[in-house]
Amino acid sequence: MLFLGQFVLFSCLVLAFGQSDPGYGGPWRPQLEGVDGACWTESVAACNRALVIVHGGDWNVQYPYDSMPAFQRGFDNQADAVKGDFRVNKEKTGMVMHSSPVEFYESPGCWGKKVEEMTTAECEQCKMEITSYTFISAPELLSWAAGKVNVMFCVKLDSDIPRAISTLIEANATHRAFLEIGVGAFLNTVTNKVLGWDQVFYIVEVGSTADIQALSSQPPEVLRRAFLAEFNNWQSWPGPNSVPDDIAAVHKLGLRAVGPTDSDAWKATEKQHLAIFQLGFDVVYSWNLANAVAARVQINTQRGLPSP
Repeated sequence: MLFLGQFVLFSCLVLAFGQSDPGYGGPWRPQLEGVDGACWTESVAACNRALVIVHGGDWNVQYPYDSMPAFQRGFDNQADAVKGDFRVNKEKTGMVMHSSPVEFYESPGCWGKKVEEMTTAECEQCKMEITSYTFISAPELLSWAAGKVNVMFCVKLDSDIPRAISTLIEANATHRAFLEIGVGAFLNTVTNKVLGWDQVFYIVEVGSTADIQALSSQPPEVLRRAFLAEFNNWQSWPGPNSVPDDIAAVHKLGLRAVGPTDSDAWKATEKQHLAIFQLGFDVVYSWNLANAVAARVQINTQRGLPSP
């Protein structure tokens, strides 16, 4: 969750950084598959490029978390994918909104309102924080991102997973957007054969070796869809070799391992990002894009990859 103190700290931190080269690019940025070099859905042996997902866009006090300007900054400042939250409103439209009820620090004017009880127009009239920017819909974000950058949606409620799947299909975005859900929710989605589940890619949250073993019992056509395994709270996993061994197990399944940074942006240093990559993670899920990019450039340069 986002807390007000973390928001203020991160806002101040990000304001201190300048922008990176908006010309940075490669086939891995706007697509997950379908072209040579898209990388994300290829095996690690075939593509060992270090990649970065930025949490809520590259946001600060001027450009709020989950806002279109924050996503634009994420693209401009070299994220390989931007993450937004996904909730379904009264009209069954996916909205890029984190909390329901809406928190005061997210929108003072819409404080306490529930996304599921609001129309799209009502959601889009809520001014975010102290700015004139308003909440956007998931289709709007997907339309903006086409040809620019991959989109990851964190589906806040398991009951919204079917609508999240259909949203990606309706937007013709299944090759450039993916859904973040828990391992249990993913396996339930597969077991229940939710309509369209096999057309969409997922970043599956795992919290233990047992979760990875649960994934490993699935057939190849299922594992292909769970192309990223996000190691939640990986720093507290037991045993000194647990994480490297579990990363190796994920790689054996043909998936990529994702390591989140500290959710306190002050602690999400370049050194921490480097340590995550050096531990064997393929993707960093970052709360500090400037430091993430600096670490990614260093790692990909060491690997001799172009456009690091």
